[in-house]
Amino acid sequence: MHYFRIDGKAGEEIVAEVEARRLGSPLDSVLTLTDAHGKQLAFNDDFEDKGAALLTHQADSRLIYRFPVKGAYYLQLADTEQNGGPDFTYRLRIGHPTPDFEVRFAPSSINLRPGRTIPATVLLIRRDGFDGAVTLRIKDGPPGLALGGGTIPAGTDTVRVSLTAPQAAIAAPSGFAIEAEATIDGRTVRHTAVPAEDMIQAFAWHRLVPTQQAMLCVFGNEHRKPLWNALENRLRLPVGGTVQLRVALPPGQSGNKIQFALSDPPEGIGFTDVDQTGGFLQVRITRIGRSNRGWLGT
Repeated sequence: MHYFRIDGKAGEEIVAEVEARRLGSPLDSVLTLTDAHGKQLAFNDDFEDKGAALLTHQADSRLIYRFPVKGAYYLQLADTEQNGGPDFTYRLRIGHPTPDFEVRFAPSSINLRPGRTIPATVLLIRRDGFDGAVTLRIKDGPPGLALGGGTIPAGTDTVRVSLTAPQAAIAAPSGFAIEAEATIDGRTVRHTAVPAEDMIQAFAWHRLVPTQQAMLCVFGNEHRKPLWNALENRLRLPVGGTVQLRVALPPGQSGNKIQFALSDPPEGIGFTDVDQTGGFLQVRITRIGRSNRGWLGT
């Protein structure tokens, strides 16, 4: 058990974060913040770091606290089972919040025919209270590689985007990267997204596990125009309202029964009805949530 004195100022906010399990230490940390009289002000046992990939027991601790008055405060770091020793190493950060973010995207290995499109998942890992929007773009990719739906709205952690292959085949696999940009405290912050693969752990949990490099293979000479064409590239969907998505029916499909489903939609997104008339498939999409706006990529 270790104690750390913090000389706090009125209105000052601090972050205390332990890295132990994420560094391979057996320490199962717990943090307790008290005032000079021993009164408990804040407490944390475990917090989940979505960037920790396959870590099975997220036992590191983290807390944020704003001091009400100037004075001496004490941070206690202990092991939940009161264990210790030279192997129980840790790294403790005590300081002001530094809002930031990390990005993961999957899949990292993509095989497509020319002009074809594949959906991808983007995970935004928010740090120290960052809650703003993030813009995504292709970086260092082959000419013609296009990213669709590259906006992560404020308050959102996971989005689905699309990657469209160049119009011509590429002789050999090509590396590419996705750059993420946001405005934090008036300054522009850019990070390169970490490529990852969606893996299932213990038959239940999905984890985005980082890989060394994102690779794209565009093979074959086949290039066909998409059979299904949405007439809108992006829809603005207000909370509690509806928006209509129209898709042109391919020739010969107007008389067929068509089943429509959303692929991994954000929480609260659904559709009320599907109408198939006049050579178009029209879908009414609804949203229920707390935010007053949102974007749905098509």
